[in-house]
Amino acid sequence: MPRVLKRIESVVPRRASGYGGKARGLAALARAGFPVPAAYAMPGWVGDSFFSSVLDIADRPRALLRAPHVSDARLQAIAERVREATLPQDVVRSVTDALLAMRDEGATSFAVRSSAIHEDQEGASAAGMHLTLLNLMREDEVLDAIKVCWSSLFRPRVLSYLRALGEEIPVSVGVVIQAMVPAEVSGVLFTANPLTGDAGEVVINAAYGLGSSVVDGRVTPDTYRVDKATGQLRDRVLGEKAQQTLLDRSGGVREVAVAPAEREAPALSEQQLLQLTELATRVESHFGNARDVEWAFAEHELYVLQARPIVVPSMRTRRSSRRDRPIDRRKIVWSNANVGEALPGVATPFTWSVLSQFSELGFRRAFGAMGCAVPRDAELVGDFRGRIYINLTEFSAILSQIPWIHPAALVRLGGGQYASELDEVVAERSSTGFFLRLPQTVSRYARENFRLEARVDEFEMYFSDERMRMNGIDPRLLEPSGLDRMLGDVEHLLDETGSIMLTAYANLLSAVLVLTGLLRAFAGSQGSGFYRELLSGLQDVASARPGFVLWQIAQLARDEPELAEVIRTADLKKLTVSNLPGGRTRDALTRFLQDYGFRGIREAEIAAPRWSEDPMLMFATLRSHLGGTIDLVQRGRDLQFVREEAEEKLKKSVPFALRPAVAKLLDLVRHFTRMREHLRGHVVEVLGMFRRVALEASRRIEAREPEAGSDAVFFLTLGEVRRVLYDENERVAIRAQRRRLEYDRNRALPEPPATFVGFPPDDLAVASKAKRLRGLAASRGVAEGRVRILRDASQAAHFERGEVLVVAAADTGWAPLFLAASGVVTELGGPLSHAAIILREYAVPAVVNVANATRSLCDGDIVRIDGDAGTVEVLGA
Repeated sequence: MPRVLKRIESVVPRRASGYGGKARGLAALARAGFPVPAAYAMPGWVGDSFFSSVLDIADRPRALLRAPHVSDARLQAIAERVREATLPQDVVRSVTDALLAMRDEGATSFAVRSSAIHEDQEGASAAGMHLTLLNLMREDEVLDAIKVCWSSLFRPRVLSYLRALGEEIPVSVGVVIQAMVPAEVSGVLFTANPLTGDAGEVVINAAYGLGSSVVDGRVTPDTYRVDKATGQLRDRVLGEKAQQTLLDRSGGVREVAVAPAEREAPALSEQQLLQLTELATRVESHFGNARDVEWAFAEHELYVLQARPIVVPSMRTRRSSRRDRPIDRRKIVWSNANVGEALPGVATPFTWSVLSQFSELGFRRAFGAMGCAVPRDAELVGDFRGRIYINLTEFSAILSQIPWIHPAALVRLGGGQYASELDEVVAERSSTGFFLRLPQTVSRYARENFRLEARVDEFEMYFSDERMRMNGIDPRLLEPSGLDRMLGDVEHLLDETGSIMLTAYANLLSAVLVLTGLLRAFAGSQGSGFYRELLSGLQDVASARPGFVLWQIAQLARDEPELAEVIRTADLKKLTVSNLPGGRTRDALTRFLQDYGFRGIREAEIAAPRWSEDPMLMFATLRSHLGGTIDLVQRGRDLQFVREEAEEKLKKSVPFALRPAVAKLLDLVRHFTRMREHLRGHVVEVLGMFRRVALEASRRIEAREPEAGSDAVFFLTLGEVRRVLYDENERVAIRAQRRRLEYDRNRALPEPPATFVGFPPDDLAVASKAKRLRGLAASRGVAEGRVRILRDASQAAHFERGEVLVVAAADTGWAPLFLAASGVVTELGGPLSHAAIILREYAVPAVVNVANATRSLCDGDIVRIDGDAGTVEVLGA
């Protein structure tokens, strides 16, 4: 008769399918010499044999799977029968012998873990479905725990999961009996970043006590991101670690509060971090794929408790080895001065998985259009503490191929700070390849631009049809496969929309770099001022249009006193268009939401509500306009005068022979600026379609897993959502809870610097007490006013006409309020940013890229902002 129990290292992994995924993984680790605690594995047939002896045929797992319906009460009764039945003597004797052997090796208590045949596989994880019982002291507790593990097969959600996998799926449950590790520090590591798909880094979560609190998402652990190639730390964020799970002397576990001083200290020493990084590399090398590893430190010894495949890899992987030699990550310069405006703050995992690949592809296309070669393994985009950053070191190395453009020019356009570390990579790069590719680059550029207008026209027809089709679908009525197809269609539409927008952006970037270079050459120190004035009053800029439309609606409201009074006095948090008195204004607002309701504050964040869902900013803008008048006609004349004057100055500064070419180049910059803003609106509209699918998928997940919450999908990656739609029994609650904790922790952290070297400092910058703050001039003019700091849409109701609006990042969702402001100050952004373009259209003085503006200034401060000099002066409070 086969043996009931086998020592874990004697189980041969390739012949261990009957022992279950957990046992097979531990066996592979133990046989490879990894530090696995002493353990024994029991094959699934033992449980099957036990069921045959204590259950009727109709009550056994395979028969239940074939039954059309099994009530929860019946399943509970069957599970109770399993737990109360007496184990066979051969099982009892085997367990007794195994426990004695492990006690002889120093074990004082044990963990009993389910090892189902259908879990921890590439195609099926069954995560959280089966049970683990910890710190069992006596033999009878271990024997009872084995039956508890077997009885988990009769839980309703397990049976549903198995039924969805099909009749051929094995339904046996093996068991692992393992020496308990009295962990002082423990957690989970991922040999590749599970959210970004970066195979070049190890992500380690660590907390005090047993790892169950980390795995279950009950504590916010420390998070470490380590570069595989160099072993250097990419980032470290300390978690709250308020509680720890410890072994109780009488058996079981207990929750204990962590001392305040220990909460603020790193859970891992440098040596332990090094050990875990080496472990991650060894585990991944041994198994040949990315792994999720549970580990623990006890009495300075490292133990591996489990290693399973990362079942749903994120978007893609990046090679861990660099082109010729490892990059010293301590010298990499990171910046979110420009990209942070498009996606400010912490991104949810779903948004990150959608947009990070989109962003990286966009940068590659833009560089390619300029004739630059981009290494396949170039790391262009990264995330730090949930915020998106671009790798200025990599950007500079690529741009340095163009001999007449210094990377500092691009950094200035994006609003970043040029660091001396960038000079090293600039000096190393050769321009030979660029000149060899130049004829091809010029030919491609001419070809793309020759057909670009026709491509845009064709795309507009396609987008209009797809918009109508998508908006006509009610996601609530779709089968899971239909919702999955809708998600796929939205992905395709983003690819198509992004492709043409990025072509326009690449052309804009190329033209702007040449134009700014010419301005510096011929206009000297006046060049940057020329640039702003030449690009003021472009007219028909799509992202500026909602602000103008709301101003016009406010003029309508003045002729409807009853409606105007409602807007002036109502609680804007509760006000909706349907609450307003009927008339021309209400009809206009209904059309406004139909045309622009897909926009919103932080509109690139798919989890953020749109104006159609939360019209607070729309009504706050109307209320501000009703408080006074703005002469937009005169503003337009002023902008035209400034632009024409700048054109005349430029004409005089440029040699006669170059004037036609410079004039054509200026026209191209203006044209591509308008085109980019128009197409970006389409991208935002597609992100709103992602949101519709995500909300419906979240509703379905909450219906079967209430603990997952109503927004679970936003804490999953795109690949994981597709898997949930494919397999309705895939459980994600614990994963979503764990990531929501990390998301909330990252949001609570102070904003990392807009530009930093290596990784964000732990001692983040404090607010400046200076009376004069400096940033980048974005929109000309000087304005004085009272400061109003807004952090989210809910605060917009407090804004009053004529105040100076101060925000962390002025994405286009804030734009309607710009017209009512006397001036605008932002912490992020540059001359090319969307906010700067819109503010120049509105002729509102603005300074962007003012470090810590929302913390250095206070509501009520009187300030003077100079949109020509790029300064903010505090005049008083």
